[in-house]
Amino acid sequence: MPVVATPSAHWIEIFRTDKGSVYQCDRTSRLILEFWDTHTAFSARDFAQFRRMVDTVDVRQMALSTDSEYDVEILTPPRSERCYVLTLCEVVHLRELLNGAQLMLELNSMLRECGCSLA
Repeated sequence: MPVVATPSAHWIEIFRTDKGSVYQCDRTSRLILEFWDTHTAFSARDFAQFRRMVDTVDVRQMALSTDSEYDVEILTPPRSERCYVLTLCEVVHLRELLNGAQLMLELNSMLRECGCSLA
């Protein structure tokens, strides 16, 4: 599913780092990952699956190995034609972005359960 290159009025920023952002689209009920100046739309389930995929990358092995096979990690998000070819630093940055967004989604859910909101 193509996503426009700029955030629309329907996008709510969930979490941001200096390397990217995660938005939630009210209209489509999707999460949009902005990373490397590209946008990838996810269902909530696919977002969680991609986050787990990024979390399972063995960054220690990437850092310590001198073998060229550990120079990059290739990840394909679920139900997407996009492919991310990530260096060690990029894996760490993406992991920070995805985990921060997940934490904010969980916090917002807990606040809603208590009858509160962030807005």
